[in-house]
Amino acid sequence: MMNARLPTSLLLLGLLSAPALALDLTVGVESSDYLPISKGDSGTYVGYARDVLDAFAAKYGHKFTYKAMPVARLYDEFLVQKSVDLKFPDNPIWAQNLKQGATISYSKGLVTVTEGLMVTPANKGKGLAAVGKISTLRGFTPWPYMDQIKTKKISVSEVNSAEAAIKMVEGGRVDGVYLGTLATTYIMNEVLKQPGMLVFDDKLPNSKNDFTISSIAHPNVIKQMDEFLVTEKDTVAKIKSKYKISD
Repeated sequence: MMNARLPTSLLLLGLLSAPALALDLTVGVESSDYLPISKGDSGTYVGYARDVLDAFAAKYGHKFTYKAMPVARLYDEFLVQKSVDLKFPDNPIWAQNLKQGATISYSKGLVTVTEGLMVTPANKGKGLAAVGKISTLRGFTPWPYMDQIKTKKISVSEVNSAEAAIKMVEGGRVDGVYLGTLATTYIMNEVLKQPGMLVFDDKLPNSKNDFTISSIAHPNVIKQMDEFLVTEKDTVAKIKSKYKISD
């Protein structure tokens, strides 16, 4: 009887020790310039997130195809059309009204982003009463300011690029721009070549958000990402250093 059972035992052992199935997956990403984290358009996707996702895919044998699109369309493709397998960035608190009824798996954060108001140096420290108009990227939600927005104490102008949102503050059209401090600083330093044009007002409402990768159809891939972020933390740290990211 022992000999009869041996082939089955060996088969089970082989199945348990077999590598995870390599998959061809479409990753839905935002078609916006949010460097150094990411920049996506119709033909390319670059930045810190791309490097981390590529390193992850290489380790597990997956093949990723990146599909960049506006934020609103990305939610539709992910939640309704289900034409993308993975979504980046994502966070459990984002677009909760759109996600009702969906079972979504989220990874640990690939990067933690501080989001709040960047204002002119002259306006730093004036307090919330001095904020009446803010700009942000189309599709972004300024969560710390939702009470003021709902009561119409603050109005929001949504634009298609972070650079345009920043320039609205410089031009005096709004009192501050709601973006991640990392992306805003990068654009001022590397794109506009105007370091210090705006500063982060840490006395105003702000939040820290994990940028995760999410999936409806592939929870096991999300588990793999969590494993990768632990076992390959040195790789992730090197990529962060490359893009001058600290969190």
